[in-house]
Amino acid sequence: MTTENKKFNWQETFKINQIAEWYEQNRRNANMILVGSLVAVAGCIYYLKMYLPQQELAAAGELFMAERYFEKDSMNQVLKGDGKYPSAVDVADEYGNTKAGNLAKFYAGRAFMSKKDFTNALEYLNEVEFDDEIMAALILGLQADCHSELGETAKAAGIYMTAATIRENIFTSPMMLLKAGQHFEAVKDYEGAVKAYKLIRTKYKESQQAQLSNKYIARAMAQLGQSPD
Repeated sequence: MTTENKKFNWQETFKINQIAEWYEQNRRNANMILVGSLVAVAGCIYYLKMYLPQQELAAAGELFMAERYFEKDSMNQVLKGDGKYPSAVDVADEYGNTKAGNLAKFYAGRAFMSKKDFTNALEYLNEVEFDDEIMAALILGLQADCHSELGETAKAAGIYMTAATIRENIFTSPMMLLKAGQHFEAVKDYEGAVKAYKLIRTKYKESQQAQLSNKYIARAMAQLGQSPD
């Protein structure tokens, strides 16, 4: 065995002895940490493999009738239930961490909007998360609609802009940009309006909104004392 290997083995042995000594001095705390870690891992496995799937099934069953009422535009039943089946609000509050609970938040938010209760609508819509590009943009748009109805015009403009630029697509982006521009104009932010309208013209030429963009650009630029380009 070479001198280098002897030195290496001695160093490794010294480290092992240090660990063993530390463990003897901290046996109780070390065992508590180990047990705690095992419990945490077991808890995560149980939550993901057993508890959450059970919650998903329960939430879907509870939401069934509220979903039917939503499709029929029966918003009173969506918000209050029918005496036999729970409301979307109940499902959202109890199962909010499930997919069905997320959908219930959407139904509740839209139902509150139909009642012009935009504060409660925002409470639920702000919690909704969809991976689908179109739905994600529409949810942001609905949030902006609520802020607009509450008189928070500048905030609405910013959210419309976010909806248009973060989730870019030909279906929702031109619509959101148009609303953003109109709301920027309402608060006399004409530069913001021009930016929104020009994005429609340059990025979404095939959209219905693009046909109106030149008119809106000219109107906003006139407020800035500029000629349309």
